[in-house]
Amino acid sequence: MNSLNEIVQYLKDRNDFIIVGHEGPDPDSLGSMLGLYFGLTKLGKHCRLVSADPLPPYLTWPGLDKIEFQGEEFTPGDSCVIVVDCEPQRTGGIAGGVLQAKELVNIDHHQRGRGVGDLVYVEPSEAATSVIVYRILRMLDVPFDQEIASVIYAGIVGDTGGFRHANTNGEVLRIAGELLGYGVDPARIAREIFSKQPLGFLQLLGFALSNMQTAQDGRIVWMAVRHKDFLRYGVDPEMTDHLVSFARMLDSAEIAMVFREVSPGLIRLGLRANEVDVGSLARHFGGGGHKLASGATLSGDFQEIVAEVTSTAQRFLQTGELHERDS
Repeated sequence: MNSLNEIVQYLKDRNDFIIVGHEGPDPDSLGSMLGLYFGLTKLGKHCRLVSADPLPPYLTWPGLDKIEFQGEEFTPGDSCVIVVDCEPQRTGGIAGGVLQAKELVNIDHHQRGRGVGDLVYVEPSEAATSVIVYRILRMLDVPFDQEIASVIYAGIVGDTGGFRHANTNGEVLRIAGELLGYGVDPARIAREIFSKQPLGFLQLLGFALSNMQTAQDGRIVWMAVRHKDFLRYGVDPEMTDHLVSFARMLDSAEIAMVFREVSPGLIRLGLRANEVDVGSLARHFGGGGHKLASGATLSGDFQEIVAEVTSTAQRFLQTGELHERDS
């Protein structure tokens, strides 16, 4: 693992970058990408922003129009690729091109091993990758302005759940307060992230909540949404990873789960908890993330996967043990 000083020196020494984030971009991924983009371009560096997936349509942040959408045809050429907020393999349809980069830098805050990259900086103690980008830009002596402050602040707000999650601490609030001093509009950012949804999503949410299931006296709760349900309500399944936050609201829940069939046979699993290590549960199913917020992607029969994951979660909550999956 490299130090933050090594990352900063590398960025000083190079001049041509492509910045990418994870599939199904969320506020922290976008805030990290945009913050780094604005900062490096202020230093005279040449930068591109590339994403495999479309952006949440309700966001109006500065710089979103600069993001290029590419798929499997993506080739980085001689540019250094910087992957933020995920492992390179989680960049979606552009992952093949990302992994072919001549120089690859990986900056993240999710709990995992070193991962792939010529330079890798992973710091799970940080509340958001946007916080790491904030530190990098300060070390680079980038002059902050409203654009940079807005996107970094938005990334922090997204990954702390509006400063409600356990990763919120005094340092996070200090940085957020500093960023507000640059003219950031916190009410607009919070509304776009948490309270701005189309009618179809609200109808889908009502359907998901009405079919929510529990186990172990409500200690485990889950919602399961099939691909046909997304089609029925006209909702893009890739834009609904925050459904899990509604399952988490159940007062008795210790493990909250959402199963989203984003395409036939492809299921995204979202996991949240207040104290239980759902990160271990996610890694058991080939995913990853934080102790209290994690996820995985699984392929197969929807009902069989829901049954396997929920039964494994029940056993894990009872015993703390995870047995090897059947092949």
